[in-house]
Amino acid sequence: MADPYRAVVIQSDVEMVDLNRSATQVKETINKNLTRICQLIDWAAREKSHGERLLIALPESMLHGFPRAGWSLKELLKCGISVPGPETQRLSEKALKHGAYIVGHAWEVHSDWPDRHFSTAFIINDQGEVILRYRKIQPAFDIEASTSPHDVLDDYIKKYGKDSPFPVVDTPLGRLGCFICYDGLFPEITRCLALKGAEVLIRPTSWLGVTCAEPYDWWEMQNRMRAAENICYVVAPNAGDTLNSPERPRAHVPGRSMIVDYEGRLLAKAGTSGELTIDATIHLDALWHKRSLTKWNPLATLRTEAYAPFYQQSMYPPNLWKDKPHDTLQQVTEAILGSIRKLMDRDIIRRKK
Repeated sequence: MADPYRAVVIQSDVEMVDLNRSATQVKETINKNLTRICQLIDWAAREKSHGERLLIALPESMLHGFPRAGWSLKELLKCGISVPGPETQRLSEKALKHGAYIVGHAWEVHSDWPDRHFSTAFIINDQGEVILRYRKIQPAFDIEASTSPHDVLDDYIKKYGKDSPFPVVDTPLGRLGCFICYDGLFPEITRCLALKGAEVLIRPTSWLGVTCAEPYDWWEMQNRMRAAENICYVVAPNAGDTLNSPERPRAHVPGRSMIVDYEGRLLAKAGTSGELTIDATIHLDALWHKRSLTKWNPLATLRTEAYAPFYQQSMYPPNLWKDKPHDTLQQVTEAILGSIRKLMDRDIIRRKK
């Protein structure tokens, strides 16, 4: 038997960093955003009863916002932090204070990978320890200059192990895993996590623009499908308003954070952008029961052998940026165009006649 617990999503506003300024000034903005996040964590935990378990999830780019496309990699590295490091230490203190698990996001720099940064989700346990780092497999090619583990795949696997791109950690809150924003368009990512036993998936996101709302609403559609097809909870914080960015609407990230259960049902949803919190109760016993049934069980009826020939075909090539990280988004666009030409040669994408 597992005791139910409360999952809280914090949809925080973020002040955009100005990458024209010095690294020191960028860090000042990051710390200002972090101070606000710590205040919101105190608010989210205010009604926690003695002995209650608590999961607090924070959005993507919560420390710096999403700088516009076109910044150089050198400029973007000003936003990079170590995980663990001074910034995560402040969150660790909150986790310890409230006896909570905290999930956050940062652009991570690491000595193993000089002159690069990863888009990284991390989990801090109730003892203040960083127990998981997930590095985004599918950066949004038109915005991000972060490195994917797939860009350096052979070295990454050699360093960390064969299944290291998809970490899952076993905790009193269930087996936890993360995916990030654009990852949600790729069902393979959450399926890999589910096949490693993940039960609660946390998705830090800064999902932009019209596809976060009707008539498209890819955001809700993805969260509900990734939950239902993997019999997982999906805890999905989207960013709040963007502050201090005159070229954009404050609500260009439309919020609408949500928590979805293992059958794809909405348990909680923020109906607006801006700064707020939502919460829902996680029932692991019910999830375990659902996974034990034969009916509507995608995990138990997955016919992997039938799909294998298709997944052995390379689409976007691995190790593309093994020796040197890409410095411009144009380089990534050219690589994607190469993949499109490859798909045309296979007649997967039809050529214009």
